[in-house]
Amino acid sequence: MNKFLTSVGFSEYDTNTKIKELKKEVVESPSRKEVYALDRDEHCFVYEKDYGECFGLCIIKVGESEKESEIDSFFPYVRGYNYLFNDGFEMNHFSDREGYYGNCDDNNIGIPMIFFVNNPMEYHKMEKLYEQEDAVNCVTLSGLASDGVVLLPIESNEYRKKHERRKIKKRNDMIDAARSGDLEAMENLTIEDMSMYTTVNLRSKREDLFTIVNSYFMPHTVECDKYAVLAEITDVSILENSKTKEELYYMSLNCNSIDFEVMINKKDLLGIPEKGRRLKCHVWMQGQMDHL
Repeated sequence: MNKFLTSVGFSEYDTNTKIKELKKEVVESPSRKEVYALDRDEHCFVYEKDYGECFGLCIIKVGESEKESEIDSFFPYVRGYNYLFNDGFEMNHFSDREGYYGNCDDNNIGIPMIFFVNNPMEYHKMEKLYEQEDAVNCVTLSGLASDGVVLLPIESNEYRKKHERRKIKKRNDMIDAARSGDLEAMENLTIEDMSMYTTVNLRSKREDLFTIVNSYFMPHTVECDKYAVLAEITDVSILENSKTKEELYYMSLNCNSIDFEVMINKKDLLGIPEKGRRLKCHVWMQGQMDHL
């Protein structure tokens, strides 16, 4: 997780000594501090410190008391503001530390999307409050990018965009039907995939890949919550880390009809991000769980 400290403006904190000082600051002067019982003798202490409008650092300590507790995990976080509603959220507890990761199967992405839960305290409260497996029905997705490149958009117009939206809706309906056992839908999806493969194969011989592929969302490395992303930029703002004064880009992205926010250090981004352009980057996906 330490390599993503740069994404929230701590690029100079690259030694164990400096990171230790940072952890001490979060514990001694947090913006928020909460505690919940893991069992009869053990408690979890959550410390969050904001270093900007929607980002900061979090420390989770576990022990019998606050004084006797030890740091269990330490991570940077960024909050988004676009809700994603889904009935199929699966929540899982990490086996080696306190915390959760979520799993969301969305047709627009095409693969199960796994993300790190950056508000474990709120999720724990929802579990206790609703006392059911589907305590969560929405998530606000966000991500921290370690590197990025701005690409120009593919030439398009409003008619083509509407046509693409209709195609996506039709494909999603077919996927739902195929999951329900519709053999005709399965056959149509297979034919469509074969046709797409043939088209891409032919065009790639005379065109650049990024003029053919408008967006993608693919697993990156063996870590399940890291993704390679190519998405359209829908909004851009520049934020500043209150401690280090480093400038950060906070961007809203749209990838295959999924909206989420990404934060990246200004020095790690090649190009000037603007609405309508595309961002190609590697992202650590996070999610803020909620019940609406």
